[in-house]
Amino acid sequence: MLLKVRLACAFMVLGLLVAMPSFAAESLETMISKGDHQGLQGFYSQQAQEFKAKANYWDTVAEFYERHPGEPTGDRTRAQHIAHCQAISETFRKAAHEAQNLATEHYDLTRKGP
Repeated sequence: MLLKVRLACAFMVLGLLVAMPSFAAESLETMISKGDHQGLQGFYSQQAQEFKAKANYWDTVAEFYERHPGEPTGDRTRAQHIAHCQAISETFRKAAHEAQNLATEHYDLTRKGP
Protein backbone atom coordinates (compact mmCIF):
# COMPACT_ATOMS: atom_id res chain seq x y z
CA MET A 1 0.00 0.00 0.00
CA LEU A 2 2.80 2.40 0.92
CA LEU A 3 4.50 1.71 -2.39
CA LYS A 4 1.30 2.59 -4.26
CA VAL A 5 1.07 5.88 -2.38
CA ARG A 6 4.74 6.68 -3.13
CA LEU A 7 4.25 5.80 -6.79
CA ALA A 8 1.14 7.99 -7.00
CA CYS A 9 3.02 10.87 -5.35
CA ALA A 10 5.93 10.49 -7.75
CA PHE A 11 3.57 10.65 -10.73
CA MET A 12 1.85 13.74 -9.30
CA VAL A 13 5.16 15.53 -8.73
CA LEU A 14 6.32 14.73 -12.26
CA GLY A 15 2.97 15.86 -13.62
CA LEU A 16 3.28 19.19 -11.82
CA LEU A 17 6.81 19.69 -13.08
CA VAL A 18 5.75 19.04 -16.66
CA ALA A 19 2.68 21.26 -16.36
CA MET A 20 4.52 24.19 -14.78
CA PRO A 21 5.67 26.93 -17.10
CA SER A 22 9.39 27.40 -17.30
CA PHE A 23 10.85 29.37 -14.39
CA ALA A 24 12.82 31.59 -16.68
CA ALA A 25 10.82 34.24 -18.50
CA GLU A 26 13.68 34.58 -20.94
CA SER A 27 15.34 31.88 -22.95
CA LEU A 28 18.51 30.32 -21.67
CA GLU A 29 20.46 31.79 -24.58
CA THR A 30 19.20 35.29 -23.77
CA MET A 31 20.16 34.98 -20.12
CA ILE A 32 23.63 33.76 -21.07
CA SER A 33 24.19 36.55 -23.58
CA LYS A 34 23.00 39.19 -21.06
CA GLY A 35 25.04 37.73 -18.23
CA ASP A 36 21.83 37.34 -16.20
CA HIS A 37 23.32 35.34 -13.33
CA GLN A 38 20.21 35.63 -11.17
CA GLY A 39 18.06 34.21 -13.98
CA LEU A 40 20.61 31.48 -14.66
CA GLN A 41 20.73 30.59 -10.98
CA GLY A 42 16.93 30.18 -11.02
CA PHE A 43 17.02 28.15 -14.21
CA TYR A 44 19.66 25.72 -12.94
CA SER A 45 17.99 25.43 -9.52
CA GLN A 46 14.76 24.46 -11.27
CA GLN A 47 16.63 21.95 -13.41
CA ALA A 48 18.18 20.42 -10.29
CA GLN A 49 14.75 20.02 -8.67
CA GLU A 50 13.30 18.43 -11.79
CA PHE A 51 16.21 16.01 -12.09
CA LYS A 52 15.89 15.05 -8.41
CA ALA A 53 12.17 14.36 -8.90
CA LYS A 54 12.94 12.17 -11.90
CA ALA A 55 15.62 10.29 -9.95
CA ASN A 56 13.11 9.68 -7.14
CA TYR A 57 10.57 8.43 -9.67
CA TRP A 58 13.04 5.87 -11.06
CA ASP A 59 13.95 4.80 -7.52
CA THR A 60 10.26 4.12 -6.94
CA VAL A 61 10.04 2.07 -10.14
CA ALA A 62 13.09 0.04 -9.09
CA GLU A 63 11.49 -0.56 -5.67
CA PHE A 64 8.32 -1.71 -7.40
CA TYR A 65 10.27 -4.36 -9.32
CA GLU A 66 12.10 -5.37 -6.11
CA ARG A 67 8.88 -5.85 -4.14
CA HIS A 68 6.80 -7.64 -6.76
CA PRO A 69 7.85 -11.19 -7.50
CA GLY A 70 7.77 -12.63 -10.97
CA GLU A 71 9.57 -11.79 -14.13
CA PRO A 72 8.43 -8.81 -16.22
CA THR A 73 7.67 -9.38 -19.85
CA GLY A 74 10.29 -8.61 -22.45
CA ASP A 75 13.90 -9.53 -22.92
CA ARG A 76 15.16 -8.33 -19.52
CA THR A 77 15.05 -10.26 -16.28
CA ARG A 78 13.65 -8.72 -13.10
CA ALA A 79 17.19 -8.04 -11.86
CA GLN A 80 18.05 -6.35 -15.16
CA HIS A 81 14.94 -4.14 -14.91
CA ILE A 82 15.91 -3.14 -11.38
CA ALA A 83 19.50 -2.36 -12.40
CA HIS A 84 18.29 -0.40 -15.43
CA CYS A 85 15.95 1.74 -13.31
CA GLN A 86 18.70 2.34 -10.74
CA ALA A 87 21.11 3.38 -13.50
CA ILE A 88 18.58 5.89 -14.84
CA SER A 89 18.05 7.22 -11.33
CA GLU A 90 21.80 7.64 -10.82
CA THR A 91 22.10 9.50 -14.12
CA PHE A 92 19.40 11.96 -13.03
CA ARG A 93 21.09 12.37 -9.61
CA LYS A 94 24.37 13.24 -11.30
CA ALA A 95 22.57 15.73 -13.56
CA ALA A 96 20.86 17.27 -10.52
CA HIS A 97 24.23 17.63 -8.80
CA GLU A 98 25.73 19.33 -11.86
CA ALA A 99 22.74 21.66 -12.22
CA GLN A 100 22.95 22.58 -8.54
CA ASN A 101 26.67 23.31 -8.92
CA LEU A 102 25.87 25.65 -11.83
CA ALA A 103 23.15 27.34 -9.78
CA THR A 104 25.63 27.87 -6.95
CA GLU A 105 28.23 29.30 -9.32
CA HIS A 106 25.73 31.80 -10.73
CA TYR A 107 24.52 32.68 -7.23
CA ASP A 108 28.11 33.46 -6.27
CA LEU A 109 28.43 35.65 -9.36
CA THR A 110 25.30 37.63 -8.36
CA ARG A 111 26.89 38.34 -5.00
CA LYS A 112 30.08 39.66 -6.63
CA GLY A 113 28.16 42.05 -8.85
CA PRO A 114 28.78 43.01 -12.48
